[in-house]
Amino acid sequence: MRDYTHLNGARFSINNLFRSLRFDIDRLDMSWVDGEKPEFTRGLRVVDNDVANSVTVDGEDADNLIYSLTYLYSKEDNHESFRNATDAYLTVALETKEFLVSNQKKNPEGKSEAVEAVIH
Repeated sequence: MRDYTHLNGARFSINNLFRSLRFDIDRLDMSWVDGEKPEFTRGLRVVDNDVANSVTVDGEDADNLIYSLTYLYSKEDNHESFRNATDAYLTVALETKEFLVSNQKKNPEGKSEAVEAVIH
């Protein structure tokens, strides 16, 4: 497996952070020499292996994704239940573009939906 990828003509190194049943989450890091700093230099890539799709996130979305994975890990009893919970979380997060797990809740049918969180 290669350890780099190209985005917008720039080369990024890939570090796999997590692999669930369906998703891979990679950290993308780019180094540059001379010239201006590119707009996207570091972030996360979420690869959906079921539909061969990848999404790149950075900034607040990347922070929310890492926070949410840490939160899910602390709430689950074993590795397998964490992987299942992560798959459910990422499925909704990629559809709604809402990467903060506390903004997702279950509707009466048991499906996840995004809601606005009020922070006090």
